[in-house]
Amino acid sequence: MIQYEELQMNALPSLQTILYDGWVLRFAKGYTNRANSVNPIYEGTKDISDKIHRCEELYKSQGLKPTYKITPFVCPSNLDQLLETLGYTSINQTSVQSLSLQDYVGTKDGSCKTTHTFDEIWFEYYCRLNHISEQNAIINREILMNLIPDTLYTLYYLEDQVIACGMEVVEDGYLGLFDITVSEEHRNLGYGAKLIGSMLSLGKECGAKTAYLQVMLNNPSAYNLYQKFGFTQMYQYHYRTSPK
Repeated sequence: MIQYEELQMNALPSLQTILYDGWVLRFAKGYTNRANSVNPIYEGTKDISDKIHRCEELYKSQGLKPTYKITPFVCPSNLDQLLETLGYTSINQTSVQSLSLQDYVGTKDGSCKTTHTFDEIWFEYYCRLNHISEQNAIINREILMNLIPDTLYTLYYLEDQVIACGMEVVEDGYLGLFDITVSEEHRNLGYGAKLIGSMLSLGKECGAKTAYLQVMLNNPSAYNLYQKFGFTQMYQYHYRTSPK
């Protein structure tokens, strides 16, 4: 399952990456924990205390809090407990889920408009629906422009109004669903399901065999919606962030 961690890193490329004794250190000017954290998923040989100290130096030099993504695959396996003893706080418990598309039968909704290249209109609505600040929008644009896998950008129209959006990243037969957002006034009305169903159908057309996504456990509405599509949890992760 470590492959899903690699897919997720490819689907949200950081602006700078350092490989350090089996750990992947990602930097993106502070925009999102995913793009600004240590991914300790490969074995190393250095002393663990020295590694943690070095990571703290590197992140603080960039004005960032040292943050670790803690999955079931962390190396060493006791890293989570060690960081806890050092005062690192656990945040953002998240479920990684998958769905086989082999037998998936769905239809593309005519209200969905998808482009296969980065689209300025999509980006404008994505920032608006997610209330992304002007500064973070600049960083996010840089991140998205660094994407190498095939990426699809979808908007959902209600008449002539965009009420939802999402992004799909297709790599090696896997379809990652990201940034799915419905406007506040149109939530819990079935539009999210229509958007996801259309995205899954389009992803299957593009050759994907398996879909995956991430959903935070403090978002029960989204969690329950994905369950209705048949998504099942593979594993959970959280972040450990430095108190200073």
